[in-house]
Amino acid sequence: MKNKLHKVPKYIKKFYSTHLIGKLIATILLVIAVLLTIWAIPVLKVKRNEIPAFQGKALSTVAEEISIEAGEVLVGDNDNKQLFINTENMNIKVLDKKSGKEWNAIMPKEPLGTELSLLTISYLGEDNNIYEWDSYTYCTMLNTYKMYQIDNGVQIQMHINEGESRRFYEYYPKKLPIERFEVLFMEGLDNLVTTGALKQEEADKYKQTMRLVYKRSLTEECYALAYTGNPPASAVNQMIEVARLLDYTQEMLIEDCDAFGLTFAVVEPASFLITLEVVLDGDDLVVRLPSYEMVSYNSFYTIQNIKVLPGFGATKVADYEDGYIFVPDGAGALFELNTYKPTIPEYKRPVYNNDFYSDYYFAPEYGEELMMPVYGMTYGKDENSSHGFMAIIEEGAETSYIHVRLGSKDKDVGSEYNKVFASFDTCQYSKVKVYGPYSDNNATYLVDSGMMNVDYTVRYKLFPETVTYYDMAMEYQKYLLENNPQMVLSYQGDAKVYLEAVGTVSLTKRFLGVPYYTNYSMTTYRDLIGIIEDLGSRDMVIHYSGVFNEGSRNRMNSDAKLVADNGSREDLKQLMALVGNRKIDMFLEVALSRVYDGGSGFYRKLHAAYDYSNNPVTVYGYLPTIGIADGGKTLRQHYYYIISPHYLNGVVDKFIEASREYDALYIPDLANMYYSDYKFNNVVGTYDAMNILNDNLIKLSQEKKLALYDPFMKYIPYGEYAVEISRESSDYATFAATIPFRQLVMNGLVQFTTENVNMSSYQKEYYILQAVELGAYPKFTITKESEDILKASSYTHYYSTRYDNWKDVIKEVYDECNEVREMIGSGKIVNHTMLMENVYRTDYEGGVSAITNYNLRTVSIGDYTIGPLDYIIEVE
Repeated sequence: MKNKLHKVPKYIKKFYSTHLIGKLIATILLVIAVLLTIWAIPVLKVKRNEIPAFQGKALSTVAEEISIEAGEVLVGDNDNKQLFINTENMNIKVLDKKSGKEWNAIMPKEPLGTELSLLTISYLGEDNNIYEWDSYTYCTMLNTYKMYQIDNGVQIQMHINEGESRRFYEYYPKKLPIERFEVLFMEGLDNLVTTGALKQEEADKYKQTMRLVYKRSLTEECYALAYTGNPPASAVNQMIEVARLLDYTQEMLIEDCDAFGLTFAVVEPASFLITLEVVLDGDDLVVRLPSYEMVSYNSFYTIQNIKVLPGFGATKVADYEDGYIFVPDGAGALFELNTYKPTIPEYKRPVYNNDFYSDYYFAPEYGEELMMPVYGMTYGKDENSSHGFMAIIEEGAETSYIHVRLGSKDKDVGSEYNKVFASFDTCQYSKVKVYGPYSDNNATYLVDSGMMNVDYTVRYKLFPETVTYYDMAMEYQKYLLENNPQMVLSYQGDAKVYLEAVGTVSLTKRFLGVPYYTNYSMTTYRDLIGIIEDLGSRDMVIHYSGVFNEGSRNRMNSDAKLVADNGSREDLKQLMALVGNRKIDMFLEVALSRVYDGGSGFYRKLHAAYDYSNNPVTVYGYLPTIGIADGGKTLRQHYYYIISPHYLNGVVDKFIEASREYDALYIPDLANMYYSDYKFNNVVGTYDAMNILNDNLIKLSQEKKLALYDPFMKYIPYGEYAVEISRESSDYATFAATIPFRQLVMNGLVQFTTENVNMSSYQKEYYILQAVELGAYPKFTITKESEDILKASSYTHYYSTRYDNWKDVIKEVYDECNEVREMIGSGKIVNHTMLMENVYRTDYEGGVSAITNYNLRTVSIGDYTIGPLDYIIEVE
């Protein structure tokens, strides 16, 4: 062997003794090929999944056609409700038989088309402009619709179009021959007066308009148009009427154009067919609008957004002195009717943060998102309300927006109507800045997703009698239970504290000035054992971050490799044994859609989701002073990519297989993220991407016990715990109050926590109030090591976490919550009311009530005086 090794240099020298340059090039290429092969093997092993083909639900079977001259027709009937359609104005009316209360979709006596429309469509032209039509002006008034009876409802086929053209150049040329102008038009109008077909004053008006629009040319034998563009709309309408009266035909128009070498062209207008189905389903009204059944008769235009029944349940200022509009902003929020403010824009917010890919470069404008696809209105306040409704967006919430318009008591400003309604995007688009999102150069180009397939469906829950926000919350909870048979109501009456223990983080170090990352455990397995033992018999839930695949700055999570810095496997076994014996739920954190670092086969250009600018989505923290993404301006700032929907299935499947020995996971991303991939020529639309995300959450929940970070309401069936549920709303300027609608719905469906107690501007009492009012578990984020280690790192948000500094507070908070829960007994909430601003009453099963004061001042309620951020327990 040694002799052979000694001969290697000779072989190499002999090999390169001839054709040196060629052989060197060949050797370099061979080395490159080997390195590329080594790199490509793990990359190509990342499993790609094709997007399943969309399977749309067929339209309902139609019976007889309903004449559009039939008037008001009964199309749905059951024991409690009747559904009518007015064939002349398309008003949809639901009547409650017992109370006589009714709900209308339009305001029949209004002069404005927008108040008489079932739909308002926005459509996108290839000229990159957005146009808007309402269905009353562009369909109802033109009688371009058909109606058919379907099972307990009606199908409306709307041909939405501009009707007769009002384009000047489709009726007149830029130049008219003198004879045509003077004989056909001027003398022709006089002849109509002579025959009695036209009044003299009308003829004079038309002749005056003709002379304003056309002037005798000084350079040609003709009358030339006096406007460089289109004449005023009023003049165009009169001119079109003149052409009809005098039978100025298109053949004459073409002849006049040819006489002066002018081009005649007829513009093909936008024209759409939209099918709407409205049915009575038990006591509910269900409205369905499948996008895949929509037709654009001109491919130049694409339907972009549709406002659905914008007038449903609308009420005038004069009809009700007070009442509420409910929106799912954060925990929930209420507007008071009739409180329009001219300086405040109308409320329009996206459901599920669906504009994320358009503006993720900037810090969010509002502190809270819309986490539930519901909204509603009460006519009158609380127990004094007469009736109301709540709408649930069953399908299509992923691209929906919720709109609120408040009535104005001042007739000179605003509208007299209070409205709440939803719209949805059938095609998403964004105007992308050519030179980047922060450029001062405003040059843009438009990118769109194309038409997306969705069976858009809204279910209206109709309340014929007194209704409160609590009643709406219980109705929504009932709806979730009916549509998720795996869910069972279970009320937890015991106190718990939720601890997020930070494990391994990735810190930036330097060697000879060159930065590199090194792992450091802020809380080892042994540290966590010590913390649990220090808390004694107190009931707790633990989630442990920085556990898998290089810790918090993780690689692609297609494996479940433990981070050695947290301790040995034997240490982990001891920890698992301890929590098992104590019956403590412990969740190990894994962010399955996020990749901070290379390796594990991840290649960002192939595996990452793309934004509208056709770049991989790169998520940084925000610079707090100016609210823009850090963008790598500081070496200490970490960023992550989002795995494309094409690869998420493969990553999740591999992680499930690799993590068989761990039965509980904390998921910080999937249940809270808006998902799409806008890669050019390979777009994965929102609905397809969100379906993939949902399927993976189902898989995970079938294999593991899950804790979910701040989940969209549609995902709570998959979790045992919902973590960091805010008690706040976005505090929009016209909000009257914030209500815990979201927590009321969750009560009995899922256990949930507050936001972090120890990294908050609020006092600990604020979070104790949530435990008293709603049964929430106070949450703390802790580290065994001092947070000083994290200064000048990507983890400065962990600015107050050291357990030794917080352990007494944790014990105090738990002990107080435990004492209160023992007094209350049951975890089941049977009513919730707002007594005054920031003061709420929660009634629990068993007759115990809690009154909570979120004000920073003392308040008096009846016989009680309650201090700031304090509460009283009332026992029957």
